[in-house]
Amino acid sequence: MRTCIALLAWLLMLALPTLAWSSAPLRFVAEDLYPLHFADSEKQPQGFLVDVVNIVLAQCRCQGQVEIMPQARAFKELRTTPNTLMISLLKTPQRETEFIFLGSVFNAHAYLVGLKERQFKLTDLQSARGLRVSTVRGYYSHQYLQKAGFSLQHDLVLAPEPASLMKMLYKQRTDLVLTNTLSLDKELRSIGLDPNRLEKKLHLPELPSELHITANKKLPADLAIRLRQSLKAIKASGQYQALLNKWQLTLSAY
Repeated sequence: MRTCIALLAWLLMLALPTLAWSSAPLRFVAEDLYPLHFADSEKQPQGFLVDVVNIVLAQCRCQGQVEIMPQARAFKELRTTPNTLMISLLKTPQRETEFIFLGSVFNAHAYLVGLKERQFKLTDLQSARGLRVSTVRGYYSHQYLQKAGFSLQHDLVLAPEPASLMKMLYKQRTDLVLTNTLSLDKELRSIGLDPNRLEKKLHLPELPSELHITANKKLPADLAIRLRQSLKAIKASGQYQALLNKWQLTLSAY
């Protein structure tokens, strides 16, 4: 009898870390990207996808919180912390093997953008070869341009972060920038650049555009299922569309 009690106590001790982890609040992290997710004047998370996450949490009766932080840190937290999810991550074939994608939440279409005063004859990405095309080092677009044949020796220029990228374009140190235009006007004004000087030069529909709520591979399978089902439920109920209307967004607007 004592042996059985001791065995049960030992098994309970082994289970405690798992039980404690499963009750830990989920962390939903994201960069400052208006109007999807951003920090307001009081440093509180706001935005269309912040609202989506909060309703998903209520739907699945899960505890969680949203945190706004730099993209590099958000990515690190996603990779290293089991209870951390990224609110909006671009879904790519390579990332499908690294993370759990719980469902699409928005589309961020990619464009080559440039200054209005500089005109180029562009029909597709290959027609931009020979021009200086830029993106942020380490972004998926960096890998995408290299696979398309762009190289640092000839026509690829990289920036350390988005603000530097756009400053390079306005100083004509590059010809075109590969980016989405979701919050571009706000970003340009925040660094003292005139958005009226910029225009979309070429849409790149072949570039992945779906943003997903994304989880660490160690997120328990039952929790992933609950979150996935909750996201589907708020889409079916019309709550997701109501939030799109609230933030004056459409899935194909960009």
